Amino acid sequence: MRIDHLAYQRATNIAAFGFLLQLVAATVLLIFGYRGDEATARFASFYLYTGLIVWLGLIIVFNQHKLERLEALEEGELTATSSGESIFDRSGDEIRVAARRLRMMYKWVMPVASLLFVGILFLLAWIMFDALAGMAGSDGWLELLMTQNKGWLIAVTLGFSVVCFIISRYLAGMAEQKVWQNLRAGAAVMVGNAVVLLGIAVGTIVRYFEIDDVIFFVAWAIPVFMVIVGAEVVLNLLLNLYRPRISGEYPRAAFDSRSLSLLATPDSLVRSLNDAVNYQFGFDITSSWGYQLVLRSSAWLFVLGLCVLLALSTLSVVGGREQGLRLRSGALVGEVGNQVHDPGFFWKLPWPIEQTRVYDVSSLRSLPLTPMDKGRREGFLWEDEVRLDPGEVIEPFIVGRSRLSIDADGQDVEPDDSGDDFSGNYALVDMLVQLEYRIRPEAGEEPGLLRYLHFGTDSIKRRQEFTDRERALRDLALSVVTREMSTKSLDDVLSDDRADISGQLKTKVQQAYDVQKTGVEVVAVNIPMIRPSGDAATRFQDLPLAMQQRDRSVANAERNRVALFTAIAGDPSDIEEIEASIDAVQDARDRRDALAQEHGSSSSEVQEADRELARRVAATERLLEGSGGQAASIIAAAERDRWIEIMEKRAQAGRVQSQVAAYRAAPELYRQRAIMQTYVRRLSGLRKYIVGIPPERMNVNVELRDLAAPNTVFEGVLEEESSP
Repeated sequence: MRIDHLAYQRATNIAAFGFLLQLVAATVLLIFGYRGDEATARFASFYLYTGLIVWLGLIIVFNQHKLERLEALEEGELTATSSGESIFDRSGDEIRVAARRLRMMYKWVMPVASLLFVGILFLLAWIMFDALAGMAGSDGWLELLMTQNKGWLIAVTLGFSVVCFIISRYLAGMAEQKVWQNLRAGAAVMVGNAVVLLGIAVGTIVRYFEIDDVIFFVAWAIPVFMVIVGAEVVLNLLLNLYRPRISGEYPRAAFDSRSLSLLATPDSLVRSLNDAVNYQFGFDITSSWGYQLVLRSSAWLFVLGLCVLLALSTLSVVGGREQGLRLRSGALVGEVGNQVHDPGFFWKLPWPIEQTRVYDVSSLRSLPLTPMDKGRREGFLWEDEVRLDPGEVIEPFIVGRSRLSIDADGQDVEPDDSGDDFSGNYALVDMLVQLEYRIRPEAGEEPGLLRYLHFGTDSIKRRQEFTDRERALRDLALSVVTREMSTKSLDDVLSDDRADISGQLKTKVQQAYDVQKTGVEVVAVNIPMIRPSGDAATRFQDLPLAMQQRDRSVANAERNRVALFTAIAGDPSDIEEIEASIDAVQDARDRRDALAQEHGSSSSEVQEADRELARRVAATERLLEGSGGQAASIIAAAERDRWIEIMEKRAQAGRVQSQVAAYRAAPELYRQRAIMQTYVRRLSGLRKYIVGIPPERMNVNVELRDLAAPNTVFEGVLEEESSP
């Protein structure tokens, strides 16, 4: 065709129409996305708005081509009408301003537009990924904003998708002409629009069958598609730097996507496949009758395959650990009592009229009731750090106070209720609790699977990790655990009943689930950690040592008590009776003393009290003697010594009585004889001299020579005389 300014004028008009269509489609989707609360429509509008850069670049380039053709036309007319030398005989770069601007556009404007296109694509893709990550849960899926006007969304996206595909086909056909080859970029943009909008339409259509996974996939696929397109543009930009070109040929724009251009011209893709097949076989196999037969029968083969797939969809197989349900437009199919299908197979209407939902009712499911430790360890100490996900905290449980809060008499210390401080009544503990459960195969008249499904939904709200059903089960179990823990003391939780808490909680949680008809069977309530709350855990380490020391002191005291009581009483079991008897003796003695002070010692009351005291003492002595301990030995020894003393006194009294007659017969002689016996008995070691003269006529001389040893202080002392 003729390359003139009219051809480029038409291309400019087509580019302007594409720009207008792109702007209208993007604006409609953006308005629908925000007014109808549809996240995928917003994402699609972001992609469509980036395509405006491509259309704007095409408008500028084609308009400059038109100016360049007009300039060339004017130059040719002036050259043909002028005679002799003119200014047009000079170099073209000096006077062809439009041509020079056109080359500058291909050298700078088009690459800059491509870089701007790539930058906006990557920026918007990053924003979308960040938004999706904020809505995503732990399972990787997310809760999107999905409009309730599904019909309007399907009409808008499907309508624009068809229009964009038709325009892309039209532009691809125009791009076959060299003058309009840059329209391939517009065709690529339009077919990209059609792909994105078609994906949204398909995902929305599937939502009618209560399947949201497809629209979730489309939401993730849009930013991924934008990144792929941007990467291809970057690759084209780099290849244009090194790709050789014929002189006078304009380079292909970097934002002209080759892969999207193939989708705009699927017939060229078929031709390429035919050429590849012919090349592999070495001859023109695509012209053979067999290949043509396959092409002519491909539609019937496709229909046959579709029929086979529909026929196979009428048979549903339920595994040995599963139970199945038949659904028609989301409603259960079957008579009451036969709605749940046990392991085996059953028939249903073909998809999508009826669907089958299969649930594993035998596998264990874990539900953390509290934030769980993310660290891997075999054992857990109180002082170990609990590794939690960002934003998670451990909420302590309230338990009763410790039994160690007693006074010296062993009585509970009553807290001071005068104020609002109830810290003496309660204590806090940190617990990690995880619930293990499974679906009940049967639960009375209604199957457990139906109760499980009726209890809640499987939807996950934004920024939530669990489904609505799991959150309801967790909250119900947490209420039971909190109420049950409040009835236990700190000693029960940390030591005495530590091993029994899990079983007790399992029973209580199961009862609560049965009341609410959850269809859940609690297998176990695992408690990997119980410790005092917060930093108080480290302070409890001295408690076992103190308790061991206390137990050791108590054991030593008990041992000493038993040894002492055994030594005193013989049999420790008689200690209480002996103590009671001794207390009775002391009470009788006190009563006797009180009566003596009040009535005198000779009164009848005092005499009666003396007799009562004697009886008490005798009874106590009998108890002590019967025990056979040290007290009995002391009493026996005292009785023996008393008896010996009495006998000695009796013997002495007998001797005195026997000497009374001798004294009466000769008192002086008896006296002298007693004196002599005293001398013999007391002064047996001394020399005694008996003198028969009066003492006043006797002179006694004493010599100390025997005592004055030589070389002593007594040396020189010879004698000392004394006269009485």
